[in-house]
Amino acid sequence: SEWDDRTVIKLNHSFGIHGEISLGSLFANILDLFGKPTMHFLQQLATFESNEGKRQAMLDVKASLEKGVTFADLLLLYKSAHPPLPALLAMIPPIKGRAYSISSAPTMSPANIELCILIDTWWCEEGMRYGLTCDMLRKLHEGDSIWCRVKPGSMEAPTHEQPVVCVGIGSGLAPHMSFLRDRVHAANLGVDVAPFSLYFGNRFKEREFLYRDELEQIASEHRSWFKLHTAFSRDMVGKKVYVQDLIATTDDAYK
Repeated sequence: SEWDDRTVIKLNHSFGIHGEISLGSLFANILDLFGKPTMHFLQQLATFESNEGKRQAMLDVKASLEKGVTFADLLLLYKSAHPPLPALLAMIPPIKGRAYSISSAPTMSPANIELCILIDTWWCEEGMRYGLTCDMLRKLHEGDSIWCRVKPGSMEAPTHEQPVVCVGIGSGLAPHMSFLRDRVHAANLGVDVAPFSLYFGNRFKEREFLYRDELEQIASEHRSWFKLHTAFSRDMVGKKVYVQDLIATTDDAYK
């Protein structure tokens, strides 16, 4: 090949970059090389395949877009297709930013931000794979640095005087933990807070009860205004219980 990962190219505001960058950095940090490809990508790649039989094989969606396949997998699988570098850069989309909900409360921990992140996994022929960003985050060590930014969320924090009923499934519990922690902080300062009910659901209690110790402690120490309802759908043999079942059998939302 006429280029490799050390090849330096100049971009003119492409991918938000104006200046020089190595192809190694571009493919590792900018392009979503390990993202999920689309049929449109396959169609584009097939135009650079001269063998008719291989071209037809590439366009077999069921075979080519199997579960877990990535842009990198297809490029390695169909090495005989040789798109020019400019075309290849236009075919692979840039990595999209990931947004995670904050579970900490600024009133309780103003110097720190806590996230609750689901580690995305799936199985393919090569074994278990991990989501791109969550895999990077799970490998971080104390003292490591990453680029991030905080942006306003879509949920408006309730005032301490407003009664609250929250429903959180899995890592969707994060923003509700932020609201709850804020209310606990206020209550500990002597503020008279309104009732707060939390419905939390996941599959298994023993390994997927997020924030279990903290929630059970809050439920015990602040029982006058906090109620915790949990549903673990895979724990009961022959009967699955979901948070909507708990909502239907409790009257917290109607008080």
